Amino acid sequence: MSSFADLIQSPRRYTTRGQFIDSGYNDRDLRAAVRTGLLTRVRHGIYVFTAEYAPLTREQKHVIVAQSVADRLGPAVAISHQSACALHGIAMYGHDLSKVHVTRLDGSAGRTEHGIVHHVGQIVRDDEVQELDGVLVVRPSRAVFEAATVGSVESAIVTMDSALHLGAVTGEELAETVGRRADWQGARRARYALSLADGRAESPGESRSRYLFRRAGLPVPDLQVPVYDAYGRIIGYSDFGWIEHCHLGEFDGLVKYGGIPDDRRTPQRIVTAEKIREDRMRSQRLGMSRWTWSDIDPARGMRTAERVRAEMDESRRLYTRGRVNIPLV
Repeated sequence: MSSFADLIQSPRRYTTRGQFIDSGYNDRDLRAAVRTGLLTRVRHGIYVFTAEYAPLTREQKHVIVAQSVADRLGPAVAISHQSACALHGIAMYGHDLSKVHVTRLDGSAGRTEHGIVHHVGQIVRDDEVQELDGVLVVRPSRAVFEAATVGSVESAIVTMDSALHLGAVTGEELAETVGRRADWQGARRARYALSLADGRAESPGESRSRYLFRRAGLPVPDLQVPVYDAYGRIIGYSDFGWIEHCHLGEFDGLVKYGGIPDDRRTPQRIVTAEKIREDRMRSQRLGMSRWTWSDIDPARGMRTAERVRAEMDESRRLYTRGRVNIPLV
């Protein structure tokens, strides 16, 4: 009899009930493994090791579930919408990942059942589908567009920014995809989001912040702004910059405090390094605002934007008098 570990060590990171049964286990064994926390059942008949599954992000967990659905349904479907975005590694915000989205390639009717949303797929072209890790999935440009049509403007900007930043799509590809489907429900929202998308944004937090500032009527910031010392040497880059106001902005996501995979520094050292970098930037007669995930939540977002506006006005009052800004070409 194979061990649970041997059975579940596969590229898919899941094992089916049938595989356990074929290896000599029974349903009582599976129930006991789930009860003790060894296994987690993610779908009917689909199991994963809890210790490996629990630390994953919600997008990574969704990938495993989506792969299990694709393996069961076969070439009759292609993974699509936000599920396809997850498989392509594109960041998301605000999307419901409790269901797997697929587009039918066999002409079957659309429906929702057993945690799967089946979309009608007669309009899918051959060049819009690719095989990814053995799974049929719509290509990134279509996946991003589809996700934009079923989410909010904010979520669409996050996804488009991420796809552009990763190089998974180009602005031209997105524009062509959006233009070709102008009659789709939600296409107008996708087109508006595309007009605001910017691949320089490095995280969903930066994308959401930029949209918050737009809604609050703040001046449009530049992104990934280089800051130079008196000798023309780069001190660092700031997430946001309002140079005419002599003001910078930094979104402090958790990734800056120990979430970077190859960063071996302790959180304390990272915080210290961030403080030194901020002080060096401020020494160039620049003000700075900082905010976190909780500051851009809907309940606090507008207050955060007004705080940034007040700090920006203060920087303008303190630092712009007698200053000449020479744009770098």
